[in-house]
Amino acid sequence: MKRLAAVMAACALLAGCVPPAPVAQIIQAPGAPPLAAIDVTRLPGWETDRTSDALTAFIRSCHAIAVMPADQSLGGTGLAAQTAGQAGQWQNACTSAAAVAPGDDGAARSFFEQYFNAYQINENALITGYFEPEYPGSKNPAPGYKVPLYAKPGDPDLAALPRAAIDDGALYRKTPVTAYLADPVDAFMLQIQGSGRILLPDGATLRVGFDGQNGQPYTPIGRVLVTDGILAPDAVSFQTISAWLKAHPDQSQAIMEENARYVYMHPLGPLPDDEGAPGTLGVPITAGRSLAVDRAVIPLGTPVYVSTTDPVTNAAIDRLTVAQDTGGGIHGAQAADLFFGAGPQAEAVAGRMQQNGSLFLLLPKPAPNS
Repeated sequence: MKRLAAVMAACALLAGCVPPAPVAQIIQAPGAPPLAAIDVTRLPGWETDRTSDALTAFIRSCHAIAVMPADQSLGGTGLAAQTAGQAGQWQNACTSAAAVAPGDDGAARSFFEQYFNAYQINENALITGYFEPEYPGSKNPAPGYKVPLYAKPGDPDLAALPRAAIDDGALYRKTPVTAYLADPVDAFMLQIQGSGRILLPDGATLRVGFDGQNGQPYTPIGRVLVTDGILAPDAVSFQTISAWLKAHPDQSQAIMEENARYVYMHPLGPLPDDEGAPGTLGVPITAGRSLAVDRAVIPLGTPVYVSTTDPVTNAAIDRLTVAQDTGGGIHGAQAADLFFGAGPQAEAVAGRMQQNGSLFLLLPKPAPNS
């Protein structure tokens, strides 16, 4: 229980994060995250969260899960895998969710209280943020737009090339180009986010999203800049990394190429402005309600309650989200990436998001007679 006590103490230091009621330890399989049962109604900020927004995101997940084979794996380990790791285990909750009146927070809260058990992950979590950056660009090479965003090559050998080889032109005329940007740093940062919006010269917007990656190791550039003494550990953000790379064009390519991972992009077609690109689960992600997780420990589709703080205002962020995405830099149960949407406001918060917090899994109760 020492680990639990430490988590409680850390939680109390976060604005708006109140220690939950006494919890029961759950014996987990070796290697699985330590969990403790908690009453859903005791989640911090539960009564004031706009739970109906999370329910809308959850129902989107249900639409994708409903067409999967019942035994299809959604990920997870330990108790999470046992209760939520296969598509068929969501049928009861998903069927019932469809009957809840949209926009009714009280009804949404009652639904989650009735159909889910909550468990606190007894490890301090690092909550980061991601968003859809917006950059000017072109569908074709044009003056000022020469940096390609490649689609994934059909040739597996070409698709596995490291970033340095791609930068040197190894894919030139060998795979389609989705768009051209003005600055290689913008192209790099867009790949890190996994999707983005290209503002075309005619005023239209081209939505682009993940089209696979080259399978090379992922190296966080922020870590490289800290190790090299360029940025202080507490000064690393999307904004500071991008600014330094652009201010040092003679060094930026070599720094970026220390991350051998290259993310391919493809056009997404028309999407509503208020919807994000499809995540790993295959449904459009929702600003403030979609979470990227390590699916090896948390099944996709799982509601995850997040308790943390805003890096700009220090206000509490206590809200129900849904695990609908994954990320190359997210490992273990103590890390999660919250999607903030698109535009300058989303960038201002997501780009600086490196906050301590707590995560709570809402796992579906077994269906009656199951």
